[in-house]
Amino acid sequence: MRPEILPILIGLWAFWMINLFYDPDDNFVRKRLKKTGGKSNLKNAYNNLTQFLKPVSIKNISNRVSKKKIHELLYAYGVASGDDDILEFENKRLFKLLIVVIFCAIVLFLYFNTLSASIAIFICYFTYKYPEYKILKLIKKKQKEFIKYFPDAIDLLSVCVEAGLGVDSAIERVASEFDGLSKAVSSEFNRLSKDVMSGLPREEALKNMSKRVNSQDLQSFTAMLVQSEKMGTSIAQSLRIYCDTLRTRKKQRIEELVQSASAKMTIPMILFLLPALFIVILYPAIIKIMENMAG
Repeated sequence: MRPEILPILIGLWAFWMINLFYDPDDNFVRKRLKKTGGKSNLKNAYNNLTQFLKPVSIKNISNRVSKKKIHELLYAYGVASGDDDILEFENKRLFKLLIVVIFCAIVLFLYFNTLSASIAIFICYFTYKYPEYKILKLIKKKQKEFIKYFPDAIDLLSVCVEAGLGVDSAIERVASEFDGLSKAVSSEFNRLSKDVMSGLPREEALKNMSKRVNSQDLQSFTAMLVQSEKMGTSIAQSLRIYCDTLRTRKKQRIEELVQSASAKMTIPMILFLLPALFIVILYPAIIKIMENMAG
């Protein structure tokens, strides 16, 4: 094996391991244990490794800043974010990091060079940080999907309230109706409904929902609904007015995207369309000039 290709092999293997072993809701090992019926050897090995890494995980999250950062990531993604869940998250990525470090150490022991060592260090660092990057990416994707379908959800909520349903029943109805259209909207409204049913005040449940989804439309919706309850005004009428506001905002966003499309198309046109157009226009003249010069 040529030593020059070792960094590429290390990178490819680590990339495969990172994507295979990490899932925000579960992990690779538990899924495989479930499929194989939980074989004792693999199960014991995984449990022993996680117990071995537990003191290191506890020390890593002892820093208040790091613990708060992980808590905010898990909370925004919509999964459990208690102390045990933060510890499990840290255990997962340390378990994955340990496997990558062992593999890189074996490769570097057999074929050591400066480039491979540098890439191996970078891969180990990226392996540890990748779960945070992936959750941030999933959070942005979730927020984008939520913002897209939120006006339609409020329209349906308004229709349900005007039809005679209570606000809590209407929220539950929206969650069930959007299950096949938007998982982000369905999961957030479903969690909102469960929070209210579990005894949490609706105002606090709405504020928690606003914290999970960083959306200006949702924040204004929360403020409108809380104010309507406190002032005793008609929620159906407030929702009807707010739906009109959301439609206007959605229309303005679409108009803004249409207006910015021409500016975004300028660079691709200059780089790709204009050179091809110049070639098509000037090619006959260039051929004719070359023929005259040759003659």
